Amino acid sequence: MSKKSVFAYSGPVFTWGSKAFDLMLVSIWWILGSLPIVTIGASAAAIYDAVSRSVVEDRESVTERFWATWKNSLKIGSLHGLSSFLLSALFLLNFGISSKLFHGHVQWLLCALYLVLFLAVMAVCCYLFPLISRYRMPFGWYLKPAVFCTYHYPLQTIAGIALLMAGYYAVYRFPLTVLLVPGFFTWFLNGLVEKKIRSFQGGQE
Repeated sequence: MSKKSVFAYSGPVFTWGSKAFDLMLVSIWWILGSLPIVTIGASAAAIYDAVSRSVVEDRESVTERFWATWKNSLKIGSLHGLSSFLLSALFLLNFGISSKLFHGHVQWLLCALYLVLFLAVMAVCCYLFPLISRYRMPFGWYLKPAVFCTYHYPLQTIAGIALLMAGYYAVYRFPLTVLLVPGFFTWFLNGLVEKKIRSFQGGQE
């Protein structure tokens, strides 16, 4: 491949540079869409759909796709997002309380229990919000396929949790990476779960 073709409009430098820019842009939209906190679930669904259809498939503008899905997922996504946030906060709070109030085997047992519960919520979320972005179903119907995928595809689930924890760590250590982490995390997550969630036809795409 010649140097000219590498830097051409359809060449790899422009293509991957454009995708990187879109991932950064959709990360910013995710931050803005999550600012009220209660809408974090809608933003999670929107960023997945935008990355899947705009960055991976090159079907339309990442901005238009994000905000269209954000609006469509606002009610269901926000309810699931708020529920997931409260459960996660509760388990982490109990983890902290257990580590302070108890000692020995009881401390280890309780801390391990609440950590596993927290990770279970995170694992289900790796499938839940992609499903919300893709299908329109009653509120409770999303949980069944999300839980099914969590336990039926353990390798993808473990990889998703590892990516999520790595993203949290990166933002904790280097706060400015929040401008990149959401988009790139979602891009990797798409490669893990997209084929799995497409197998469900329980709703209308």
